[in-house]
Amino acid sequence: MNRQPILSHCLWIITCAVMVWFKFTHHELWKDEWQAYLVARDMGIGEMFAFLNYEGHPALWYVYLKVASIFSSAFVPHEESLIQLAHSLLLLASMYMLYVKVKAPIWVQLGVAVSYFFGFQYGIVNRGYILVILLGLVAVYQLQRQSDDKWLAVTLFLLCQTEVYGVFVAGALLVYKLLPLTGTIVQSVQRIFTPIMGAALGLLVFVASVYPRGNRDDFRRAYNQDILSLDGLLTALQGNTTNAFLPGLVPDTNIGGWSGIGLILGILCIVALYLMLRRSTAALLAMAAMLVVMIIFGTVIYSGGIRQWGATYVVFALLSLLVSEQYWRVDRLAIAIFCLIGGVQLVHNTRAHMRDHRLPFSITKQVGAFVSEKVPEAVPIVAINKFETAAVGAYADRELYELPTGKPFTYFKWLEKVYLPTQSELELFTRFKNVGGIVLISPTPVDRGRFPKAQLWKAFEDPTYKLERMYLYSVPLK
Repeated sequence: MNRQPILSHCLWIITCAVMVWFKFTHHELWKDEWQAYLVARDMGIGEMFAFLNYEGHPALWYVYLKVASIFSSAFVPHEESLIQLAHSLLLLASMYMLYVKVKAPIWVQLGVAVSYFFGFQYGIVNRGYILVILLGLVAVYQLQRQSDDKWLAVTLFLLCQTEVYGVFVAGALLVYKLLPLTGTIVQSVQRIFTPIMGAALGLLVFVASVYPRGNRDDFRRAYNQDILSLDGLLTALQGNTTNAFLPGLVPDTNIGGWSGIGLILGILCIVALYLMLRRSTAALLAMAAMLVVMIIFGTVIYSGGIRQWGATYVVFALLSLLVSEQYWRVDRLAIAIFCLIGGVQLVHNTRAHMRDHRLPFSITKQVGAFVSEKVPEAVPIVAINKFETAAVGAYADRELYELPTGKPFTYFKWLEKVYLPTQSELELFTRFKNVGGIVLISPTPVDRGRFPKAQLWKAFEDPTYKLERMYLYSVPLK
């Protein structure tokens, strides 16, 4: 490979410096980024584990944030910096594995690093998917070195504790480990018994931690209602091919639905993947397994969006690194396909950064700053729609109140229905708090017929990356 260690370290430092600088200077935290941290910070460890089925994600990211939250008092009133820092450490570790530890041509490493999912969706946005990246690269390193299977088993177990899509990534890497079959079936099974057990135990713990419990109606609403829908199948097919590998070429499938051109591009993606990976049976079958499982999951259980579909691209990137030593220099078609996909990824990644640079990622930081400056601590703030407004409380470093309970909150349950109070309930709450009035916060304009005393104080309608708006109303008692 004639790798140059100095160049690898320089690229690692430069990539991380640029990404971390961008995170801290141009990326405002969205509700998803705050939610996991608030759950970890404000819950006891046992309560947090019991709560994860509402989040739909296993424990690893929350445990990591729980440790980070120990230092929360040192970051008040700028706890968002603690979240950015915690995610940045994992980003640095991921890029170190990619550039320094994993064996691959420099241009392949660069192609992976500047992709939309590595470079923005998982690298800039502070979500647990960065753990999928990190542990996936650790697994690639272990597979390349043919290291002790015990450590690979541990890695696969941990991958299953990142996301449901981390389970699928672990499964794809397990398929790669299994092939090619040599010797008898018994010998093949013995060869991968330890990694299989690691993945199986990881799957068991994953299911135990996130299996839906509680209100069945709420959980039923969270997942696909028509598991035999042709529309769902075509959406999953286009999402996990065109959106994952060629993002930006068609409108977001999760919003605009599938289209003829989107499906044609998806089929071309599948053909391209075959042509690129055809020299490695293990890589080809691993990629096929990932695609099939993702499409079935998207059709039957949860359709997802580009953030989830990106796991399919992650497997492609990991397999590209694994097979690079085998035939990158002799297969010009594979190189051309990788460069074509990489070029589209780079363009979309650049657009995402430019948009995040030009627009606030979320409006909640701006609203939180206004609340901190203008709303006295003694004035309660009642939230309509906890999902959209919780991040405002996090940025303002204060609790918001929910009705009908009248209790303060910081985090929320994703599956809860939005409760819309009445004017009389607002007045009753105001008397209960013994104040002359309250502030009402809503992500949409309120119905003046329902809240006749609500006076619009401030409307936050500037364009944002996430297309959010926020409205503050003063509601006097008299």
